[in-house]
Amino acid sequence: MTTNLKRMAGLAVAGFGMAAISGAQTNGPAGISARLGVTFPTSTIARDISNSWFAFGADYKLKNDLGTAGSGMPAYLSLSADYYSDGGFHSLPVALNYNIRQGQLVFAVGVGATWNHEFGNDVASLGEQVAVTYEFNRSGRTIEMPFFVQAKYFHSGNKDLDALGVYVGVRF
Repeated sequence: MTTNLKRMAGLAVAGFGMAAISGAQTNGPAGISARLGVTFPTSTIARDISNSWFAFGADYKLKNDLGTAGSGMPAYLSLSADYYSDGGFHSLPVALNYNIRQGQLVFAVGVGATWNHEFGNDVASLGEQVAVTYEFNRSGRTIEMPFFVQAKYFHSGNKDLDALGVYVGVRF
């Protein structure tokens, strides 16, 4: 693990810890999510460097209630930022997401800016993402700080940095 990657991992863990402490002072989920995980690059060039990359991210719920999507499922807008990296490659996608909740599942699709670093070059581009999240709760009831697992696909505008992310996280 490179020194830079270790530094980024330390910052992510520290941020995750601070968010957990501040979230514990609220009464139930307030619309902030933090997650840690790994991404798996989809391009051959990126996979030659490493098969999995360290990743972290956060979401903030912008508009809590957009009514209901097609079949009565609640919908909302969120802003997300993610970071995934391995050595000379890294990507920072920031997106506005449309989320639909169906029970413990949340489906999201987003679009926004992506800042990529590849082979010493920094490039900004339009990026898209889709995600499926499963929130764990007790007997169908909402809990104070629900834990979740998430699968998220990033299309970064640069095929070398497109990736599938797998995360665990908590909502505050």
